[in-house]
Amino acid sequence: MSLLSIDESLANRRILLAEDEGLIALDVEAMLQTFGCEVVGPLSDLEDILLAIQAQPLDGALLDVNLRGRQVFDILPEFINRNIPVVLASGYDDSSLFPDAFRELPRISKPFDQSTLHRVCVTTIGRH
Repeated sequence: MSLLSIDESLANRRILLAEDEGLIALDVEAMLQTFGCEVVGPLSDLEDILLAIQAQPLDGALLDVNLRGRQVFDILPEFINRNIPVVLASGYDDSSLFPDAFRELPRISKPFDQSTLHRVCVTTIGRH
């Protein structure tokens, strides 16, 4: 890993990664690690995600909206109540598909590249 690729605003940040597609999860995990993040996960089960946020401090989360046919909207209040910044990842870029309460959360459309992920992580998690 090149030291030049580590972003100080993201260095050592504990980021929960929720993604149910194995290859995508590995790719995103590698990108986050390149930014200097410590990745918790990847997780693909809502119950495991809830256990993880209760068990350890987190600096942020990147959550795929749809995990194994279940949407993450039911568990988002746990992140919000704990003041954990969240970035939603979705194959759909239409915020009207999200419940009203979560339409303003930062989101990233799949597929995304490393520079797009870096930008949204810095603005959402790195400045928190």
